[in-house]
Amino acid sequence: MLSLVQEANGTVIPMARQMAKLLASSDLDELREIIARWVAEAPTERVRQQYHRFGAKLIELKHALAAAPLQPSEEELELALAMMLKLAAQAGPDAGPVR
Repeated sequence: MLSLVQEANGTVIPMARQMAKLLASSDLDELREIIARWVAEAPTERVRQQYHRFGAKLIELKHALAAAPLQPSEEELELALAMMLKLAAQAGPDAGPVR
């Protein structure tokens, strides 16, 4: 997944677009199924753990969005996720969680 966190010629990060679509168009059960598939198909234990943590954060975000009085557009989600992914990529794989 993190290999997709690259921006080419000013285009939007493909992963951010995919995650925005998932958050905007999937219900919680569908999102959980997709995350379970990622975890099950992960090539290594380390990647499996990363997908699990990332999936948990997506579900947490989906809950927060559902509770919000005004839903962000898919484009707004994409922009926010792109910024988050860029920051995560800059921090590197050994960086701890932001607190």
